[in-house]
Amino acid sequence: MTSRKQASIADIMSRNLVTLRLEQTLHDGNELMREHHIRHLPVLDELGRLAGMLNQKVVLKEALRITDHFGAKRLGHHLGRIPLSDVISRDVQTLSITTPLAEAGQQLLANRQGAMPVLDGEGHLVGILSSVDFVRLAVNLLEDVSD
Repeated sequence: MTSRKQASIADIMSRNLVTLRLEQTLHDGNELMREHHIRHLPVLDELGRLAGMLNQKVVLKEALRITDHFGAKRLGHHLGRIPLSDVISRDVQTLSITTPLAEAGQQLLANRQGAMPVLDGEGHLVGILSSVDFVRLAVNLLEDVSD
C-alpha cells in the first residue's frame, strides 16, 4: 500500500478468520487463542451469524476464578464445562466494510475495544479489525515516509 492510496478497512483487516461456534466451550476458545496467537474470537450461532465475541480478558478472568476455587491442576477440564454462551460479549460493536478507516479507528478508541468484527452489507462476518492492524498500518506509513 502506498502513501498516496486512501486506506480502507478492507485493506488492513484480517480476513483469515478463526471463529468459534456458540455451542463450544471456554476451553475451546482458550486453545484457539493460544494456537493462533490471537486475543479476540468472533462466536457464530448455528446459522453462521455473529452471536458475540470472546476476548482474552474473559478467558483469564474465568481461569483465575477457577484456579482460586479449584486449583490449577484440572483447569482445562473446568474451562471445558463453561459454555461460550455464558461468557461471551453479546453487545458487540461492529464495523461495516464501507466504514472509513479513520472512523473505524475512532470507534475502536471510543469503545475501548482491541478488535471489532467487520460485516458486509448483508450482515455476514467478513473480517476483524484490530489495534494490531492499525499499528501495522502506522509502521508501513512511517516506512514509506522514510524511503
